[in-house]
Amino acid sequence: MVSSDINLIPQEEIIVQKKTKAVKASTYVALGALVLSALVSLYLFLAAKSIKTQIAQIDVDINSLRSQISNLSQVEISARNLDKKFNILQTLFKERPRYSLLLEEIKNRNPEGLLVESMDVKSGQATLSGVAGDYIAIASFINNLVDKNFEGGNPPLKDVFTSVTLNSVNLEKSTNQVKFFIVVNFDEGKLKQ
Repeated sequence: MVSSDINLIPQEEIIVQKKTKAVKASTYVALGALVLSALVSLYLFLAAKSIKTQIAQIDVDINSLRSQISNLSQVEISARNLDKKFNILQTLFKERPRYSLLLEEIKNRNPEGLLVESMDVKSGQATLSGVAGDYIAIASFINNLVDKNFEGGNPPLKDVFTSVTLNSVNLEKSTNQVKFFIVVNFDEGKLKQ
């Protein structure tokens, strides 16, 4: 005997069952896609929220750093001003002539019996006026100033005086003293050492 399956289910019912199965399967697929898209959406939402939170925190940090930089701008301005002042003072101390050395050298070369009463110093030139007991003291003073081998002076300043001109000399009869006026030219570079 041959076995044969007899299908007693009507064709319409089979079509309905297939449609039901297809609808069921497509429902599961749609629900799976819906759950998957919900999970992806939730992940993207949480990631966007996290990024926004990080951006907000970075903005707060940036604003904090900007305010710190703004507060330090006064320090930077002060530092620049101090640096400029320091450079000016350093240049001034290196480049300015030390007239105290000039005064000391004139004092060292001043013979007894001669008094320098006033002195006017300009760049590279000094004018001296004073009184002396006699003409010899004035001549000795002039010779001492131009003498490059003068023994009593500062050795680095032995040739600081380049020329000496006696402009006037007068005998005061009432005091028996000689008034003089001398112009002394000097090398200002020697006073910067």
